[in-house]
Amino acid sequence: MSPISSLYRATLALGYIPKVWQKSKVAFIPKPGKADYTTCTAKAFRPISLTSFLLKGLEKLVDRYLRSGPLMSIPIHPRQHAFQAGKSTESALHQLVGRIERALEAKDYTLGVFLPLHALAM
Repeated sequence: MSPISSLYRATLALGYIPKVWQKSKVAFIPKPGKADYTTCTAKAFRPISLTSFLLKGLEKLVDRYLRSGPLMSIPIHPRQHAFQAGKSTESALHQLVGRIERALEAKDYTLGVFLPLHALAM
């Protein structure tokens, strides 16, 4: 077994992502068509996250496993936004805001519970 394979297996078995893999650098790439980038807003730039290639490799392997295995036999709920083409964080937020707006229009209440990511791992 290769060292990377051993490392990936240990990472998955322990449910632990090494801290160094969790760090990323963000580079802001200017969008084309702006005359002067010194006075532009944040919308004039596209952020690119530079993350660990080891984490990206593990993500691709897990994604391939899920798509070719469990997700083939047990489809995910239509409201789930991960692992579905055409859905993203933006579509999830759009759905949430839509529900809140409908409740406000109906003069109804809406309750939202938001947990920090680390609370989900417990």
